[in-house]
Amino acid sequence: MWRVDQVFLARRGQRIEVISSLVNDRGGLRNLSYVAPTDDPREAVRYAARHVAGLGNVSSAQNARVRWAREQLVSLQDELIRDRDLEDEFLDQFGETLAAVRDQLR
Repeated sequence: MWRVDQVFLARRGQRIEVISSLVNDRGGLRNLSYVAPTDDPREAVRYAARHVAGLGNVSSAQNARVRWAREQLVSLQDELIRDRDLEDEFLDQFGETLAAVRDQLR
């Protein structure tokens, strides 16, 4: 089973690209990329969370960090900005979708 480790956001014109970084217990890593049909960050992370949780092989997103990728960097330290409010949005939607998927499997 996979779990969400980090979520990266980047503006792509009028849309937001959301990349979910997944890890598993055997050290595997994979990234899922979604371009949300919105420019609203909250809706974008909710959109991505629905898709990731709906896969059925992602068991959790607990402690997942959501970060904005900057297009122009002042320094390497400024490269990623953490957004705790969007983390809550992602986790809430992920949990709701995962619960719905599990209910369907019963």
